Amino acid sequence: MNCILDHVGYLTDDIQKTSESFRLLGYQRDDIVDDNTQRTRICFLHKPGETTIELVEPYQDNKTMQKLLKRGVTPYHTCYALDDIKAAYEEMLDNDFTPLFKPVPAPAFGNRLICYFWKADVGFIELVEK
Repeated sequence: MNCILDHVGYLTDDIQKTSESFRLLGYQRDDIVDDNTQRTRICFLHKPGETTIELVEPYQDNKTMQKLLKRGVTPYHTCYALDDIKAAYEEMLDNDFTPLFKPVPAPAFGNRLICYFWKADVGFIELVEK
């Protein structure tokens, strides 16, 4: 699979507060985007020459992600960009990754397709189509 690291995702209970802490480290924040499908608020943080950081704040009714927040603000996924997400989806299945959902359009990515997988030895992996 030909992919590149796109970003590291942090789970947070307060995008505003967490983004201010990253601002001190030299990151600039994009606008916050509501993703009603994923039941999250999302924004990206950028710093020249550095990996992009995605802040993900779950809606109160997103029980799965709210449970993950009990550990506090933490990195929780890595995202990889690739050309053919449907082929990559099948390849991940063939290699024993557990899908969280099939590819769906994501507002934070201009409605490009994303999907998530889990595997115990690597954690959560997000794929995004270029």
